[in-house]
Amino acid sequence: MATRDLKMSMTVATEALLQVNPKEFYTKALLENRSSSYFRQVLNIKEKTKIGNLSFGTLLFPGDCEYQGGNTALGAKEMEPCKIQIGTDLCMYEMETSFLADWMKAGSNGEWMPAEYATFMYSELSRNVSDLLEVLTWQGDTAVTFDATDPSTFIGLCDGLEKQLCGASIPTAQRLAGTTINSSTVIAELTAVYNALPTRIKQVKEDVLWCVSQNVADSYRLAVALQSAEVYTAQDPELNFLGYKLTVCAGMSDNTMTVSKADNYVFLADLVSDPEDLNVIDLSKTTGDKTIRVRSDFKVGFNFLNDSATADENEWVTYGLDCA
Repeated sequence: MATRDLKMSMTVATEALLQVNPKEFYTKALLENRSSSYFRQVLNIKEKTKIGNLSFGTLLFPGDCEYQGGNTALGAKEMEPCKIQIGTDLCMYEMETSFLADWMKAGSNGEWMPAEYATFMYSELSRNVSDLLEVLTWQGDTAVTFDATDPSTFIGLCDGLEKQLCGASIPTAQRLAGTTINSSTVIAELTAVYNALPTRIKQVKEDVLWCVSQNVADSYRLAVALQSAEVYTAQDPELNFLGYKLTVCAGMSDNTMTVSKADNYVFLADLVSDPEDLNVIDLSKTTGDKTIRVRSDFKVGFNFLNDSATADENEWVTYGLDCA
């Protein structure tokens, strides 16, 4: 069967489809240069999935002739990705009257999308999708009603980690209220976060992901640079605090931080795509509209593991989350 007939409700001429490499596009849009590249990545998710974890209880006992053993509990958290669509149109006549005219063939029925422009467009599209998903990763809130006329409402497409962690079972001592951070206060606030870290997190420093917002990172760089004229004028201070790497997560709200093991941050995505999952369609070959249309659908989601109301079992510290 011709899948194009089903997806488009029409027969799409082969020449109408300006194919791109969907694997390359989604790799750049979903996986590169984003917070989620540091997360546990659960891919090929179509609908709901369960992520399991083990709790061993008591493992060591006094030596005795009789067997002694504790209970191992197998738990699972159900997670579900959000369904999202990419959609945008570009009028061909706007292309013809723009700087692209020099790249186009003569006549009004020739090649409307020069190869040079197509490469540029796909690159910019993936970059913009990536930037939006970075914000969605952290600030997404389905309580916001999506409105196609208001681009800022895209955060209503999926719940991000800031909202989800507000509902997590985290002891009060490890849920820090936060304040406005600048170069004068950043060291004290980072110290407060460090002091709140559970012992079990401090014991696996190499596995920890300490996420900070852009303004926290900027404040820390300035604070370090102010201690040395050489660093201030010639160097880029390392984002390292007491042996922990501070990872800039650009989508976070200002003055926020989260700390946990990297595997406790979860990114969900459906990356099983055939070549028709990302289509750039020349509508002049189908509906007659002089429009280039981009349409794609994918699934993406964000979640977390190993929170607990019990301090000895909790593996999270949050700072500055707006949980009002």
